[in-house]
Amino acid sequence: MAALHKTAYKGTVVLANGVFDIFHIGHLHYLQECRAMGDTLVVSVTLNEYVRKGDARPFFDAHERGEIVRALAIVDEVILVRGLLEAMQQVGPDIVVKGKDYKGKIKASHMAYCKDNDIEVRYTDTMLASSTELIKRGFRGG
Repeated sequence: MAALHKTAYKGTVVLANGVFDIFHIGHLHYLQECRAMGDTLVVSVTLNEYVRKGDARPFFDAHERGEIVRALAIVDEVILVRGLLEAMQQVGPDIVVKGKDYKGKIKASHMAYCKDNDIEVRYTDTMLASSTELIKRGFRGG
């Protein structure tokens, strides 16, 4: 994949990365907080074969998950990727944002890439919600 550059986007570019399987209110709040951090919000959605959520996951194909995220007015662009490093290489963001549950859990190689490329790493303060936990509790919606 050809790398995109910051000049392809307007202003401060924010990158949010995730699986977004069984989209829920926690995802929405996370993306809203990410949006408030900059001028352009790019969301990278992890491709099916790289999701590590258990045998039956993701429930929805990456293209479907991307379509749901792309429908949000706060999102400027959605890309499908193997993982965060590939997303950073494609987008060249100013800021990468993960949920507060990722503090201290981002791979050292990803943190080094951010440092080497002047990418600020931030964490949201949004409520923690998990599709996996909803499934374990037998969530059926509604």
